Amino acid sequence: MSGEPSSNEGAGGPNAALVVGVVFSTIVALTVIAYTVTVSAVNALAVDLLAYPIAGVAPFVVITGAILTIPIMIPTALISMKRLG
Repeated sequence: MSGEPSSNEGAGGPNAALVVGVVFSTIVALTVIAYTVTVSAVNALAVDLLAYPIAGVAPFVVITGAILTIPIMIPTALISMKRLG
């Protein structure tokens, strides 16, 4: 009330959009790396080594991708809240 900025204002805290963007981008990049490694491992082991048909392995790759996308939002929210709090 004396002209001082409130706790929600001012340059002291990090920019929320920047924190969420950086955290989200980092987690997505790590997820892409994990998905690439998983697909490469499945291809090397199941298709090349064990001679499974690609059509039989494809659902596993799609399900793995779906499972890897589930945890993107939770760490983004938790890390962002910790950085902003």
